[in-house]
Amino acid sequence: MKIGKFLLFFIAAALLFLPSCKKAAEPEETTATTTETEGTTQSLEDTPPQFTHPLTGLACEKDLSKTRPVSIMINNIESSLPQEGIAQADILYECLAEGGITRLMAIITDYSDLTQIGSVRSTRDYYLDWAAGYDCIFFHAGGSDDAYSTIAARGTDNVDGVRGPSYLFEGTGTFVRDPERLKTYSFEHTLMIQSGAGIQAAIDYYDYRTEVQEANAAPMQFAPWGETVTLEQPAAEVSLSMSTAQNIRYTYDTDQNVYLRFQYDDMPHMDNTTGEQLSFTNVLLLSADCGGIANDEKGRIWMETTGSSDGWYITGGTCAPITWEKESYDSILHFYYADGSEVAFNRGKTMIQIVPSYNMNTIAFGS
Repeated sequence: MKIGKFLLFFIAAALLFLPSCKKAAEPEETTATTTETEGTTQSLEDTPPQFTHPLTGLACEKDLSKTRPVSIMINNIESSLPQEGIAQADILYECLAEGGITRLMAIITDYSDLTQIGSVRSTRDYYLDWAAGYDCIFFHAGGSDDAYSTIAARGTDNVDGVRGPSYLFEGTGTFVRDPERLKTYSFEHTLMIQSGAGIQAAIDYYDYRTEVQEANAAPMQFAPWGETVTLEQPAAEVSLSMSTAQNIRYTYDTDQNVYLRFQYDDMPHMDNTTGEQLSFTNVLLLSADCGGIANDEKGRIWMETTGSSDGWYITGGTCAPITWEKESYDSILHFYYADGSEVAFNRGKTMIQIVPSYNMNTIAFGS
């Protein structure tokens, strides 16, 4: 009798135990738990993927750690809008050019499946400095005298849609004049890079190195996998003035955990190819001294790209003051908080806004 009761108890206990074993064998049914640490939230369920993207920190299907990126100069004057394909950029820069206009520079690591991007425009020498920190192959359509002098002095690996060989237009897919744009846009706003295959064709033509230099292989420092950086000050909305002509706003989208970009006094900044508004996980506002070049008939400017200055890091609806440092024209940018600790970024695309130092006081945050 005692043995029978013991068997019944054992069977009941075993039945209770079996479902819990089944759940443990099916992790897809579990729910994520998080632990809070100062400045970060960590998901205990997350494990690092095999490969992560060197410029976004996101999971990717192939190893890009040694792939040399390309940089592409993009027209951003209002009369040239909308642009094509710029949402494909991993990192997007914006700097002043002359006359209060701005130009963009898209940095892309995996260009193999790149669709048409542009319109492509001329460079200035300081864009070459920012691109050199990533060891980019530099795509552009012309440039200032100073830019061409810099390219020649450094031996910059570049592909030029103005002074380049006719090969770049002869069916390679590198540069093309968009036939639809030719109907309605000024000629200088019609040049496009047709495809990633065209980029590769140009690189092959020049026999440029395609493996990134070791010193430039990890230009972005990211938070450990599964952690999210949260900063102290609220920043659901950020506005600033690059010039009287170009006023910028970033609005935090809580559903997507990204900042939506607006320009030219509240115009949504759109990629015409995808029909989507540009969005970024990280926004960096970096102060840089700049001013007019003496006796330059076109009103071009100079810009400091090395040394150290202040700025803001904006992510996840929050922000913090930072400083940036760049030792030489071809060294990577480093970013530090006020306590001297190095910034580790959230994983995703990054917008780097180079703000004239005299306009840093126009930066405003809204909650």
